[in-house]
Amino acid sequence: MRAIVSKGAQAELIAMDIAPPTAGSGEVVVDVRAIGVGRVDLIMRQLMPADFIPGIEVAGIVTSVGADVDPRWGDRRVFARMQAGGYTEQVVVSEDDVVALPDGVAFESAVASGVNALVARFCIAKAQLIAGETVLVRGAQGGIGHLVVQMARILGAQVIEGRKNSPPVPADVVIDLVAGSGARACIEQLNANGRYVIAGISAGMPPADFAGPLLTDFRRSRSLMTLSLDSYPPSVVSYAAKEVFTDVAAGKITPIVAETMSLSQANAAHRLLEAGGIVGKVVLLPDPRMVR
Repeated sequence: MRAIVSKGAQAELIAMDIAPPTAGSGEVVVDVRAIGVGRVDLIMRQLMPADFIPGIEVAGIVTSVGADVDPRWGDRRVFARMQAGGYTEQVVVSEDDVVALPDGVAFESAVASGVNALVARFCIAKAQLIAGETVLVRGAQGGIGHLVVQMARILGAQVIEGRKNSPPVPADVVIDLVAGSGARACIEQLNANGRYVIAGISAGMPPADFAGPLLTDFRRSRSLMTLSLDSYPPSVVSYAAKEVFTDVAAGKITPIVAETMSLSQANAAHRLLEAGGIVGKVVLLPDPRMVR
């Protein structure tokens, strides 16, 4: 089967033929129909050694199951998370990391929500955002950000979409998917009892002392938190994913597919992300006939 392989941080991704996977105990094999492309893929290319296969989320159909796996998973449409290895025609994953897709949720929509919607959901929960509060979303146009905006509005919060050079506005919550040097200014925008959640660093790490005002003005009781899906047990993530896809099926949230590209266009997909300005999610399709 075909896979997209990284040969190092400075090298182009290349297509290779590799052996198809087999399901071991507690595992399922998924025939991949759509692959989510995210900034984490770009970061991992820089960190991982050669012969690394990017990709942390796919959607497709279960084609085989291993020992100790409920046979009812066979032939089901699913979303699957993994640490890496998604840029392929088939993946093998733990049964704990697959979630059945409701009818009406297309494979492309599944990966356009998927990890992004999970991060958005956990950010809002961690910030304890409630109706009537004001939330500043940095990176509001991106794959995660556009879903944070939708979910916050459903809650009844007032949303400020953070953009470069936009005037400072007081906020009860900041959800930051960008970080970088601009994080310091956002600390200053936090109201008393405000909560600041960082869940992305697309602009790099913030200055080491950026959160100093939280301590020097501690009587305002403001807090700083970070968020990674890896800190949550698989059972919690799977439960949240089921709720996300239920909301997608019901039309409560609408993930944006920015562009679909064939698996062989992985390099172009990464360059698109690097260039910035993407609204929504870039999706790779192993079957080039499905590219629109």
